[in-house]
Amino acid sequence: MSTPPQSLQAPSEQADPPVGRARTPGHGLAVNLLIAVAYCLLAALSFRLRDVASGQMPMWAPMGLALFALLQGGARWLPGVVVGVLASAVLARQGAAMIVLFSAGQILAPWAGAALLRRLTARPTDLLERTDGALKLLALIYLMAVPSALATLAGSVLAHGVPPDRWLEIGSTAWLGDALGAIVTVLPLLAWGARRPLQQLKRRLPEQIVVVGALMALLSVTFAGVALLPAPMLQLYVALPLVVWVALRFPPRVGWTAFLITSMMALAGTANGTSPFSPHPMQVQLLVLHGLIMLTAATALFIGAAMSEKQAARRALRERESHFRALTLLSADWHWELDAELRYHRLPDELTGAHFGDTELDGCAPWEIPGEEALTQPWGLLRQTLERHEAFRDFLSRRRDGSRWRYLASSGEPVFDASGAFSGYRGVSRDITVEMQAREALREEEFRLRALVDALPDLIVLKDRHLRWRLANRALLDTRCLKKTAWLGATSEELAAHLPSLSEVLLHNHAIAQEVARTCKPHFEEQVVDLAGNDPRVYDVSIIPLVDDDGAFNGLVSVRRDVTAQREAARIQAEHVQSVQSQNDELERRVGARTAALEAAVKELEAFSYSVSHDLRAPLRALDGFSRLLVEDYGDLLDEQGREYLARIRRNSQRMGELIDDLLELSRVSRAEVRRTLTNLSDVARDIARELDAEAPSRQVQWVIPEGLWVDADPGLARIVLENLLRNAWKFTRLQPQPRIEIGQSRLGEQTAYYVRDNGAGFDMAYVGRLFAPFQRLHNNREYDGSGIGLAIVQRIIRLHGGRVAAEGVPGQGATFSFSFGAAAEAVEAVEA
Repeated sequence: MSTPPQSLQAPSEQADPPVGRARTPGHGLAVNLLIAVAYCLLAALSFRLRDVASGQMPMWAPMGLALFALLQGGARWLPGVVVGVLASAVLARQGAAMIVLFSAGQILAPWAGAALLRRLTARPTDLLERTDGALKLLALIYLMAVPSALATLAGSVLAHGVPPDRWLEIGSTAWLGDALGAIVTVLPLLAWGARRPLQQLKRRLPEQIVVVGALMALLSVTFAGVALLPAPMLQLYVALPLVVWVALRFPPRVGWTAFLITSMMALAGTANGTSPFSPHPMQVQLLVLHGLIMLTAATALFIGAAMSEKQAARRALRERESHFRALTLLSADWHWELDAELRYHRLPDELTGAHFGDTELDGCAPWEIPGEEALTQPWGLLRQTLERHEAFRDFLSRRRDGSRWRYLASSGEPVFDASGAFSGYRGVSRDITVEMQAREALREEEFRLRALVDALPDLIVLKDRHLRWRLANRALLDTRCLKKTAWLGATSEELAAHLPSLSEVLLHNHAIAQEVARTCKPHFEEQVVDLAGNDPRVYDVSIIPLVDDDGAFNGLVSVRRDVTAQREAARIQAEHVQSVQSQNDELERRVGARTAALEAAVKELEAFSYSVSHDLRAPLRALDGFSRLLVEDYGDLLDEQGREYLARIRRNSQRMGELIDDLLELSRVSRAEVRRTLTNLSDVARDIARELDAEAPSRQVQWVIPEGLWVDADPGLARIVLENLLRNAWKFTRLQPQPRIEIGQSRLGEQTAYYVRDNGAGFDMAYVGRLFAPFQRLHNNREYDGSGIGLAIVQRIIRLHGGRVAAEGVPGQGATFSFSFGAAAEAVEAVEA
């Protein structure tokens, strides 16, 4: 049959229908058509029994179908019932009045009964599985049969003119027929309409076949007129144990199906006159049969409902037992029981829960457990409580567990048997070791915090939401002389009444606290002169409100910091700063004068450089020129030594010019302005190397210049540095058969550095201090030319950048010159990364 409506389904049955089985208009039409056809078939069966029973109506089976359909589907299946009722009334060939009244009774009666059942029961299955549901079902079946019987009686009176003396007979026959038909039909439909797995039918299948077969065989021969016993009525009493057997042992579908079949067999036999009641009139036979079927149905219905309730109670009891067993097993508590002599007795392991220690407790009283110490009260008081059979809560005790204590909180209640006699105690013990350790840690933390607050020199007070003092540190109590005053729980206003010397300060503080409590905003006051002490003091005041999670005011903390010494120190410091400022002004005046003198000296140096570059060059050029003319014009008049003297004069005059140029270059470099930018030393080095190779194509020098040597420096000055170092390396590797010059990156102290390395003549590290001095040379002019000014220029440029320069060398094995361009060069590492 179809699914019960949502309002009548069990919670587990109220899920959405599976895909492919959703209700559609076609589905509803098919169900209504099926109901109408079934209604007509059952009506035909009822008319057939009426014809066989000589005009008496044994039952009206369609009443049960209509009740079931309207109970399950409500208004959705009402059209099928209406069509079935009208069709059966028309097929019965009754008059118009009979058709109208009969149809109205057969439609309204089951409709009202179904509506009332839907209101009184949560699920249709409760009508079979609950005793109160079974009682409601039987009562409503007989109740709804009354209006249908009255409608049938009224139709008979109007259609056939039935005399009043037969009204009771016709009305009672219609009433019993409708009720009997509803009982016989609706009970099997309810059993099969419930959502039960078909696997239940396979349980005790052989037993079902034997018992049901025996019951049906016995009733069939009994109502077929076969007498197996001397009195045919005894055969019905023999069938009664089988009916009870079926109700107790078998599923409802089997029992109510057998009930439907046997009821139909009994009705058919009674209508044919072969039942055990045949000696009596048909009216009496139908009345007795109705009572027999009704009693059998009521007995089976109540037995089945009681069995279902019992099974449901057992299931609920098992679930509850399983629930509490699981809670017990998962509980961290220890469950225990004391007997009437107040001694522990052993529980099943699955009911004891957690165990505390390995002490054997069976037969011991709580105060007899070895090593158990009472904390809440002495064991004697607990024993008196137990002997008075009173409940106790959170009795604290402890026992030694190895090297540590374990704490227990025990609670128990007395247990009395059914007669009211005391039978012992039942209770639980909870391990609160962690809680006790947390409490101890909290006390220690509170002690530390209190000691810390007392150690602070600030004046600290904590107030609650009512502005009452809850905490004050030692500094405040000493300063305010409150050690002997009952300040705890009092407000500043109340304290002011008892401390006249502090009343002004306390009342001012209370007014500020009230403002903070009203606005929940912090209050800060920079300087407050407090005359409460012996000497005036200056305090910085901070009042911070405390709020709860909802933002409501919950108290405040007031902190007063004595800043008298700081204010005095600030005053002295201000005076000192003013003095220093005046000294700085004087120093700046002197620096200005010295700067002006230095600028004048620089101008004189520039004038000297101009004089050197112009005034001294003219005599040198004249000396070199006249020496050259002497050689050209009078060289043949001079001997070899004279010509050598002239050559020396020319070389020295030329060297003098070179020295003047180097001095000017050194001076220019010293006054240069540094403009930093990212410069690629690799490209600069390769450019210089190409120039040097072009100057001496015959030399084969191995150049090692890596890519990506970036430096943050002045590009022009960086080129001068690199050119001087590379030319030095080029010069001092002249005598090497396989000269090699390398440039690379290294570290010089904490700065990124670069180096130029060669395998040339090298130098003695004992004279490294002379390398960067002007005109200081470690090699003679005959082997290596030069003025000795290049490295001095390198040093000046590096110093202008804020960097460092260093040199390492080994005679005959080469030299390495390392240089950096100051802290700004560290930015190059990020660019390279």
